[in-house]
Amino acid sequence: MRLAILDGDHAPAEAPGVMKTLLYRPETFGRPYSDAVDRAMRGPSDWSAGERELFAAFTSLLNQCPF
Repeated sequence: MRLAILDGDHAPAEAPGVMKTLLYRPETFGRPYSDAVDRAMRGPSDWSAGERELFAAFTSLLNQCPF
């Protein structure tokens, strides 16, 4: 059984803004940006990773952007 995507039935979707930013200038926004986000979301903190994800999702909701 083949997936429909392999047979060409998949239309490309619009990339989220974060992905566009990461790919725009990889030397500036690629690894350095990803490392900063990783430290903020997974580094030492009084908040759990789940709480930080919730804060990010809520902030995205207020900013009317997908998370």
